[in-house]
Amino acid sequence: MLGSMSRSRVLTKGSRWALFGLFLILMIITMVIQSVMAAIVLLLDGIVADVAATMLSTVVSMVLSVATAVSYVELRQVQEGTSVDELAEIFS
Repeated sequence: MLGSMSRSRVLTKGSRWALFGLFLILMIITMVIQSVMAAIVLLLDGIVADVAATMLSTVVSMVLSVATAVSYVELRQVQEGTSVDELAEIFS
């Protein structure tokens, strides 16, 4: 575990504030959308509201996962010069 934390520290050096800002913005957007959705759920009530809430949760999770993966690929490319093809080969 300490090795992975050390690797993360090295990989994010010089980009920590940008990453923090990115995820802060994503979280603020998520909270705004969820607040609007909560108001809509109160109006809809029932199965439609449950489906809409589940869909929103799924989309939010997907966007945050994609942002994390893209950030990792970009950091690897900037810090280590690793290409996308090399990463695809590692994970295939």
